[in-house]
Amino acid sequence: MSHTEYLILYSANLTFIVTHLYGWLLKWFYKPEAYREHFHELFPAQRSVGVIYLLQLFEIPYLLQIGDSDALLYVNAFALLFFSIQMLIMCEGYFFPEIKHKFHDHWIFLPAVLILVPMLLQSVGLIHLPDGWRLWAVGAVSLVFLVFFWRSIKMALRIRNAVRRANEDRYADSDDFPVRFANLIRWVPTLVLILLAINFYADNVWVKFGRDLLFIGANVWFCVLTLNPWRRVAISDNSEQSEDFENSIESDSSEKHHLVDIRFDDLAQRLEALLAEDKIFTETHLTSDTLISQLGTNSKYLAEAIRRCGYSSFYDMISQHRVRHAISLIHQEPDSLLSDIAERCGFSSQASMAKAFKAQGKGTPSSYR
Repeated sequence: MSHTEYLILYSANLTFIVTHLYGWLLKWFYKPEAYREHFHELFPAQRSVGVIYLLQLFEIPYLLQIGDSDALLYVNAFALLFFSIQMLIMCEGYFFPEIKHKFHDHWIFLPAVLILVPMLLQSVGLIHLPDGWRLWAVGAVSLVFLVFFWRSIKMALRIRNAVRRANEDRYADSDDFPVRFANLIRWVPTLVLILLAINFYADNVWVKFGRDLLFIGANVWFCVLTLNPWRRVAISDNSEQSEDFENSIESDSSEKHHLVDIRFDDLAQRLEALLAEDKIFTETHLTSDTLISQLGTNSKYLAEAIRRCGYSSFYDMISQHRVRHAISLIHQEPDSLLSDIAERCGFSSQASMAKAFKAQGKGTPSSYR
């Protein structure tokens, strides 16, 4: 390896370690004034992300021995195993903050530690493992990684189910940004693990160099995105109502009614007026919060009114009205573009409209022409 190549590899790895150390300082100690009071509500997995950054200090043995095959194997194995674990913990902390772990739950780290400690000692020359140890190390790392990889897929599917519930309970469109964002980000841990696996099995200094550059860029972008000091936080009075709404909209229909008949009739009439006369469903990205505000009610009463009116969920109610309106427009304006009709009905896209038609057994929008 030439001196120039050594300097390039050294600089990339040093930058990787320094930027991640800086990321750890941000994640653990920096709280912008704009949302200091609600910091842990907005970023429930913040400390887990910080741990990921801090752990990159274990790449120092490779930094001190750029090009050494044992150090390279160790550092790639470390990244593969510990990123796998921390990605799972981070996603669980972000999407399921209500789950509390006890100390003994951290046994998940034990297999990785048992594999990595001898590799670390070998890479710094403190011990000398028997011939053939590299083959056994690759096999052990692969076995543990497969378990974590399988768990990352299970986590992604679990997040999908949680997102689907949130979508049906609160959002009127399956393409609402919070839902789309969650659906995209849930596969990020799995994608990261695939990239790290490629890096591990390639066992090449230049592949490691490419991984360093990629993670440096991702780290800087992620820190700017998640710790934007100009972000404004909206903590509204309806936030608690929205949570209650999500929990109550799918309650058992046999549950005792909280609304007396007169109040239910009044609320149902005003709800029907908003839907049939004002066509509030044509608002793109309509949420339950909007109806709560318009009707001057609370989440529990709105959820009960929706259920007693014959709808299975908020999403179902809005979707039915949008589909009926779309069918009416298609018949009245056969020459209009379906994309225009979708927008006028409140759908975020033509694809979202087609999905709603299919969910209600209506065929395709084009079939109504």
